[in-house]
Amino acid sequence: DSIKMSAIKRQIRKKEFEFELIADKNINSNCAILKGVDLIIISPGVSNDIAIILEAERKKIPVLSEIEFAWRFLDLNQKKNTIAVTGTNGKTTTVTLINKIFQNSGKKSIVCGNIGNPLLNTLKHKNRNLVRVIEVSSFQLERCISFNPFVSVILNITSDHLDRHHSLDNYAEIKYSIFKNASSENWAVFNIDDSIISQKLPVQEKLYKNKVKVIRYSILKKDSEIFYKDKFIFYSIGKSQGYINISNAILCGNHNILNMMAAVAAAKAFNIPDVSIENTINTFIPLEHRQEYVCTINGIRVYNDSKATNPDATIKALESFDRQVTLILGGKDKDMDFSVLLPCLDQRVLNLILIGETKIKMLKMLENYEKKVPGLPYNVFVCQTFEEAVKKGLEVTQKNNVLMLSPACASFDMFKSYRDRGSKFKDIILKNNN
Repeated sequence: DSIKMSAIKRQIRKKEFEFELIADKNINSNCAILKGVDLIIISPGVSNDIAIILEAERKKIPVLSEIEFAWRFLDLNQKKNTIAVTGTNGKTTTVTLINKIFQNSGKKSIVCGNIGNPLLNTLKHKNRNLVRVIEVSSFQLERCISFNPFVSVILNITSDHLDRHHSLDNYAEIKYSIFKNASSENWAVFNIDDSIISQKLPVQEKLYKNKVKVIRYSILKKDSEIFYKDKFIFYSIGKSQGYINISNAILCGNHNILNMMAAVAAAKAFNIPDVSIENTINTFIPLEHRQEYVCTINGIRVYNDSKATNPDATIKALESFDRQVTLILGGKDKDMDFSVLLPCLDQRVLNLILIGETKIKMLKMLENYEKKVPGLPYNVFVCQTFEEAVKKGLEVTQKNNVLMLSPACASFDMFKSYRDRGSKFKDIILKNNN
């Protein structure tokens, strides 16, 4: 509203900034603001094809992400103390785990980037040996030019954000651009169990051959630099060899074992002792909204996986359980292919509850699927409100089974964020547990 906007303008002007709110989509009114502008720092959520950005590019005004802008203020030593993690799923868990490992080893470190603490904010720290563990999204990588972390990690690449990136191949290329400035001093860390990464890796290794030190990690392939066997993560990186016992890890599922392996790779690139890595992994508590155990109510185990904002994340969550799940699915549509969920739904789900903007799209998909494979092995319910969906879940889930919110969609059709969605889910559950 106008009163709030006036207050914001006064606050920003004190810092010698001008603030302008543009509501008109007309190119002429939007682009008048570009007069006298030398540089644009773009928020990751802003599309590249809006009129003002297209006009800025036509005028050859540099358009940078905040990550790139902040990177230019780091000195050489600070740049050598950086780890960047990208991927479709698991970024926040992995950067948080890496940060804990470093801190438990006695090193000063901080998480930043897409996790919510901008890289720019870390410039105020005076410790030149501070390790910056940076979560980087595809939106941020689009506008990076000189960004070149000492260690770069790609966790996985699966269908997401196709409403913006248009194709999975283009999305993958953007993820791989994290290595485009790599030199022989840099480390490139890959999950070679991921099908898209393994398909593209031969081409990428030719591009980066003799330019970057590669660490491949895998559960399936024992000839990789890091592999998993019988509750142990084994590594052979340069002249360093060893193993990490993860038998007491609280994080569950193969996807989290892969996240642990990525964290091991980053830590060993900095020569962190095995004992610090092992102790941290085995005491690390899963983050909120990521397969988070909420409570047991009437014998039903309830999990909040609101952070699952794409189909692959939901598949990973379902794979942690047998065929015992009531799944709440749906949300904002990002032009993703939900048919990849079908085999896993058949194997793991007893009740499927559809919500949000995608509920009709998903229902039609199920109807078409049922024509080919008569008789879905689970019940399907369509709910109009979130509270109705949660209550329906508690109603239809049998004792000793699982009720899980894992929507495979963004939250913005019904909520402020995935955190808001997960918090409301827990609130409804806990109210019904009294």
